[in-house]
Amino acid sequence: MTEPGAPPNPAVLLVAGVAATAVGGAVAVYRGAERLPVVGDLLRRSHTQMVARGERALVPIKALIADVAAQVVELVLDELDLNELVRRRVDLIGLANEVIDGIDLEAIISRSTDSMTAEVMTDVRTQGERADDAISGFVDRLLGRDRT
Repeated sequence: MTEPGAPPNPAVLLVAGVAATAVGGAVAVYRGAERLPVVGDLLRRSHTQMVARGERALVPIKALIADVAAQVVELVLDELDLNELVRRRVDLIGLANEVIDGIDLEAIISRSTDSMTAEVMTDVRTQGERADDAISGFVDRLLGRDRT
């Protein structure tokens, strides 16, 4: 794997140069052929057909390129230690601080304690009412009162 900023591989530069020359040559030949009396007329008339044929030819080429790219990505990912890469390239402390800063902890605690306080108060009131009823019943029996 080449390092960022490293000079390109000479073989890659050679292939790119050959491809650019071939494409440039093909364009020059096509433009020259368009100027010929018989061939030029045929080329101009069949231009739309040739474009459509070229588009159809690109479909399997795009599929092949996508397949090769997926395989290359898989090979690269197999060779990478993503944990080490993240440790070296990501400020984890800064990221954690940013996440924590984005959490409104005060509001969360306030909401949770408000609901807990309300539940506890309801329970205390209910238990107080039961205790009051029990004591009232006991006193009524003690004093011989009729509870009906």
